[in-house]
Amino acid sequence: MIRRALRAQARSFAGDMVLLGVTVAALLMSLSLAMSIPPDLAGAPLEAREALAGSLTAVIAMYGAVLAAVYGSFRYTVDRRDGVIAQRLMLQSRWVSLLVRVPGAVVGGAVVSLAGLVGGHIALTVTAGGIPVEWSTVGSTLALGAVAGLWGMGLGVVVQVHLVALFIVSLSMSGPVLLAMLWGAGAVYLPPLVMLEAFRLDIDALGVAATDRLDGSLAAGVTAGWMVAALLAGTLAFLRRDVT
Repeated sequence: MIRRALRAQARSFAGDMVLLGVTVAALLMSLSLAMSIPPDLAGAPLEAREALAGSLTAVIAMYGAVLAAVYGSFRYTVDRRDGVIAQRLMLQSRWVSLLVRVPGAVVGGAVVSLAGLVGGHIALTVTAGGIPVEWSTVGSTLALGAVAGLWGMGLGVVVQVHLVALFIVSLSMSGPVLLAMLWGAGAVYLPPLVMLEAFRLDIDALGVAATDRLDGSLAAGVTAGWMVAALLAGTLAFLRRDVT
């Protein structure tokens, strides 16, 4: 049953218009951010360009995570609104139906983050004359997108209502960044800042003081706790509520 359900989910992934829309948004967002760089940066020393690229990468990763979470939420709420969930529950158990959505949220979130990275690198190549790619940062950004996609799916299953889920998921991922300006010591324990630190991405560019930053192992543990809470809440909501 699980194999059949995974094949059905994979077929829907091929024509995923939600993924296409959010990916395009991530690409345009990163292009707009990077294109704001002064054009004379191309003549700056390589060290200066690499420092700017590092800060910009963290910002792009953060916005990519926001959009990845939106994708994870939208993928569920759109299917629920269109009756796809109810149709599949006629053929699958609730456990199976929910479980097979996890790979799609993970892969979709990573694809959205990848689009943001590609757009940012293209813009940096044009404005800054090209900067070497740090593959460790690429891997961290994709992992962040995958985790954010799962976070969005968990919240989307809990909220269910399409537009309300968009607001709540976006707020959960962007609100702590604003909170960091007022209370950095508390904001670093919230997504997406704690997720960025868990994946070793620099959050200095997001206005977080060095004294407020978390140790990598602590950030990973807190991130795992948030993910377990979101997925557990989503699982309980899916198993107990009427999703038709």
